Amino acid sequence: MIMQFISGLAFLRNKASQVSILVVSFLLIQGCTSAPTSLNYYLLHSTDSMPLKQSAAKQIIVLDKITLPDYLKHRGLVYQTSDTNLHISTSHLWAEPVEEGLTKVLSSALADKHISLNRGDQYSKEESTHVSLQIGDFLSTYEGEVVFSGQYTVSSTTDGTSIHPFKFKASLDSDGFSSSIKAMRNTVTQLAQHLERNL
Repeated sequence: MIMQFISGLAFLRNKASQVSILVVSFLLIQGCTSAPTSLNYYLLHSTDSMPLKQSAAKQIIVLDKITLPDYLKHRGLVYQTSDTNLHISTSHLWAEPVEEGLTKVLSSALADKHISLNRGDQYSKEESTHVSLQIGDFLSTYEGEVVFSGQYTVSSTTDGTSIHPFKFKASLDSDGFSSSIKAMRNTVTQLAQHLERNL
């Protein structure tokens, strides 16, 4: 009886050892076959742009706030796959928050028109013209274009407050996120032109 019990324990120990070896082997094979996902990071602004000196500005405006839809608060780039569906990439990511990149592109586009764009925490003169930007959509679509829409509010002590809705589009030159980024810059430049006319 004791011999049978000992024999049974040895059999179970042998089986447990075999199962452990199989599990470890499976995990090692899994680790070897699944390559790590490469991450791609993108800048919305161009590193070639030069900031405008305050002395060269014909007008100074203060950007108080940018409000984004929830889907743009993620690091992943967004692509509209149908009328109702969005895809947020897990391998193609913004190198900086969208509102930061958007501010840099808008600032550069306005600098070309000799308008200095300042953030509210950097420039606090009350008599300045203030702008708040509310983004509705800012993404590339399955129709081969970038859509940038929303509204901005302009307020100043002399002219009061006015609200300006906008919707801009730019075609993609080719497939891929790099082409989308260039088209996005194009739409922000369109916004700068629209903003200049309404200051």
